[in-house]
Amino acid sequence: MIKSFADFHGIDPNAFAATGALDPIPGIDTKLFIDPSLLREAATPEIGGSFKVVEEYFADVLKIVENIGKVGDPFWRKADQLLTFPEVDGLCIGYSKGTRGSGMGKDTRAKLLDTIIQISRAGTKDPRIFELIGAFEEGIGPDRISDMIAKIVLPDLITFTQRVCSDLGIPMTAHRVANGLQQEDLPSNPITERPLILVPKEILRNLPVAESFADIGWIASQNQDLRDRFNAIIGGRWSDLTLARQKEILKSSFIERPDILKMVIDAYCSADRQAYDFDNDPAGEVIWYRTSKTVAQEVPLQLALSDNPTQSEVETVVQKICEHFRTLLEDNQLCKLLYDGEGKKKHESAAQLLFFGVASAYCEANNLDLSPESDAGRGPVDFKASRGYREKVVVEIKLTTNQNLVSGFLNQLPIYQKAENAPKGVYLVVHNGGSEARLDALLKESASAGNAAPRVIVVDGIPKVSASKAKSRD
Repeated sequence: MIKSFADFHGIDPNAFAATGALDPIPGIDTKLFIDPSLLREAATPEIGGSFKVVEEYFADVLKIVENIGKVGDPFWRKADQLLTFPEVDGLCIGYSKGTRGSGMGKDTRAKLLDTIIQISRAGTKDPRIFELIGAFEEGIGPDRISDMIAKIVLPDLITFTQRVCSDLGIPMTAHRVANGLQQEDLPSNPITERPLILVPKEILRNLPVAESFADIGWIASQNQDLRDRFNAIIGGRWSDLTLARQKEILKSSFIERPDILKMVIDAYCSADRQAYDFDNDPAGEVIWYRTSKTVAQEVPLQLALSDNPTQSEVETVVQKICEHFRTLLEDNQLCKLLYDGEGKKKHESAAQLLFFGVASAYCEANNLDLSPESDAGRGPVDFKASRGYREKVVVEIKLTTNQNLVSGFLNQLPIYQKAENAPKGVYLVVHNGGSEARLDALLKESASAGNAAPRVIVVDGIPKVSASKAKSRD
């Protein structure tokens, strides 16, 4: 069953929160990233000098780039070496499945180096451009930048992890977190036995600050000449372009017009910046875990399986969990977790994580020999009995705002069932204000699909107005 790092070691959640570290859930990467801009104001002692380390590192890269004569010469190879970031083993954040980073591939690295060479030769020598590269370089996103920064400040993250674990009495053992590095005393991931590295919450965001300042609409709004330039290049709406084309236009503009890049860098550096709001959790990345544990205690559900459960028994238990999930969302207002503090809908992954957490908590509370498994907590959830082989049921969670609602029922879930040898499936649909016509089309397909098709369960995921508020409006 899923357990956070603190829970695995029996640490009080409040005591762990006081350390300022993200409490990772081994096996489920939290889709948050280290934002280099947040290093500037970090109060965590071990991270206080990290921003200077990053700035000096990239300044060294630019100094070497200035001396490159051609691709493959000694200076080019040295710069390429400095931009080679081997995967860091142990971070439980980002998009990598599990806790092992993906590193930067040779081709992506070569393209990045070529871009940096062109920008440098155009006159920009500011190392802060590396904080913005995700906005204009294809193949580099916030997760890649986060991995780069993590590698550069790895000694600081290790020292932070060691201090937190020492203060809380969490055991550590010798681990090697990247090729070529010496072993360090670090806690072990309880699932993989590989190293686990803690990250201060104050340097994490779900989207980098840099992205706001590499938006062509914002850039164009600063100057009429720039607006005319971009209109001539685009020939239409910016939003109609692919992400790759957007990045291509920005990159060429930054190379041809260093003044544009300088303006962006200056605006970026002077902007207010805030770490991720863990209390409001607008992306639904963290709140699901503690909530799942709490509801399993406060709203119990009796479940049972025999020692050698049949397919029918597994189906019955999974159906009960799905129906109870509906009750929790509709009657216990758990659906509020699918919206942020301003009432905006969260991503579908918030519903997937919440269901995964709730299902796991109830299976654990009833000591069931039934293991909900998922790809890092997102996507379809497989329920299977460890003593069986074919005793398996797959549950797919979809929001009605998902444009693939119908095709998911007709194609996606059946294909996944076949791949997982799961005879039965449940299509759990959370209505969060999406298209009524789309939902009606799904129900029509379900009604005509026959008994062999996945069962469709629709959940009302729209928060209800409290009785007192409703009365005050009358």
